[in-house]
Amino acid sequence: MVAKPGHEQKHDSVNLHDPKALNSPAAATAAAANTIAHAAENVTKRKDDGEKKQGENTPAENSYTHGAFHWTAERASAIALIPLISTQFVYGAHPICDGLLGVVLPYHIYLGFDSCITDYIPKRTYPRWHRAANWTLAGATGLVMWGCFEFNTNEIGLTEFIQRIWTA
Repeated sequence: MVAKPGHEQKHDSVNLHDPKALNSPAAATAAAANTIAHAAENVTKRKDDGEKKQGENTPAENSYTHGAFHWTAERASAIALIPLISTQFVYGAHPICDGLLGVVLPYHIYLGFDSCITDYIPKRTYPRWHRAANWTLAGATGLVMWGCFEFNTNEIGLTEFIQRIWTA
């Protein structure tokens, strides 16, 4: 029988601090019951800590689906970069590939930095810094995408620029 948290069973016949008594089956049973009671108490505490307060929203980034989506998006953007970059090497500069590269590459970099922010500036520890870092990253990514668009439409394009740097 498992004891409820706060209602641990008393084991008067076994002293759990006596090394000789710990070798007996009764001591093993008492130790197991004590461990189970503490585990149940910890689970209850975690459930109480995890309950939502009125007006408090649970962030989506703490869910398993968010992590799975993030992982899939990182891999998809990495795989999408392979044909984009290889097409540029084989056929040279092309405006459609430049446009796609100007979106997929900054998005891939955004996902990588977002993982760094999630890992090294955790929301539960540094809520303000986490929010500031996410907003800064989103703003910088938007500016980079806009800059890539401007460079691709008004200048020579990303691929031609890289080719000129390598041949210079």
